[in-house]
Amino acid sequence: MSLFVGVGISEKKDPFLAASEAANLAWHQIHHSKKIDLALLFSTIHFADKRLLEGVNYTLGPVKTLGCSGAGLISSKSVMKYGVGIMLLSYSEKIKFGCGAIADISAKGARMSGDEFARMALKNLQSPQRELALIFCDGLLENSSELLRGIKDVVGLSFPIFGGSSADNLTFSKTHQYYNNEIFTHGLIGAIFSGENFFGIGLRHGWKPLGRPHSITEAKGNVIKKIENRPAVSIYMDYFEKSREEIEKSLVRMSIYYPLGLYVPGESEYLLRNSLRIDADGGLVCQGDANQGDDVRLMMGTKEWALEAATQAAQEAKDSLADRPIKGAIVFESISRNKLLGRLTEQELSRIKDVLGDIPILGICSYGEQAPLKSLEHYGETYFHNETVAILAIGEPHARV
Repeated sequence: MSLFVGVGISEKKDPFLAASEAANLAWHQIHHSKKIDLALLFSTIHFADKRLLEGVNYTLGPVKTLGCSGAGLISSKSVMKYGVGIMLLSYSEKIKFGCGAIADISAKGARMSGDEFARMALKNLQSPQRELALIFCDGLLENSSELLRGIKDVVGLSFPIFGGSSADNLTFSKTHQYYNNEIFTHGLIGAIFSGENFFGIGLRHGWKPLGRPHSITEAKGNVIKKIENRPAVSIYMDYFEKSREEIEKSLVRMSIYYPLGLYVPGESEYLLRNSLRIDADGGLVCQGDANQGDDVRLMMGTKEWALEAATQAAQEAKDSLADRPIKGAIVFESISRNKLLGRLTEQELSRIKDVLGDIPILGICSYGEQAPLKSLEHYGETYFHNETVAILAIGEPHARV
């Protein structure tokens, strides 16, 4: 039995009816399959309601469901500001998975939450073989790197983790994670899969460094306190020749177009960091972490560079699957990229499809992405990213021997 992937999209206003319609459309694509093993559920924030999950269960019956809210919905047809999408996966014994869920990250702390999630998922997997972790977490968590660190404490530094940080409609007030019949707002959910080489990951951003590198001389978790012994905000003040007060007023927008880039030895891509706010001492509070001694640079992006990065990410994911047929893809696009590209966002999707082909695609515009930096032949360590496009290509798995 092969792996089957179906995707359904709905724009019905009622969450129950939207989920039901999307599930029916996805099921119709794989009607010749005997069972549904996993449902991936994504929606814009407008549909984050218990009735959304009731609609899935009403249509499909009891089925393992994982997903989250986004600032936009991505499908093979378009990038939508309003909608519900469901991806259904059906397969044989070639693939197994174990789910895990942490309802409230803040209650346990980020690192402990990651640790407990990984242990729960591995226990439910019940297999010594493990190939990939797929995760969805609260996009308002300030230090997502600690969450990843907790998962890596259990599965190892080089184990591939792919995921997206849930989003709302840019109000930055509340995001949602979907787990079976439950909705969380500060959660971490996902699954660990086994199955021989059935996935390929690609990740790129396209931003390029400006000027010379600067050394981080003090950092604490996700707060860059000082750069070259000066308050970190000085890196923006010097480049733009503006006061701290002026930088503070436009920091979020400025960091979309000019994020910080952290150099990682041995990697071709910089880690991008959006700055969320400035602390009392002039430090920059970022979504991901940074370390004392890291080299940091201002980065600049253009629309053409961003589009070319999407082509590269798709090709990287495809190459990872070698000659195996691609059955579907999950795509996470940073909402920052979406804002930079504007109307050209559809071109980014077209470039991905040009590489991967006419396959079912589903994803969201996210507040952050999790993926390994290296995805061709060798998987490196997984990091938290800003402003990237991350692609998980799902291929036909090899038969077990």
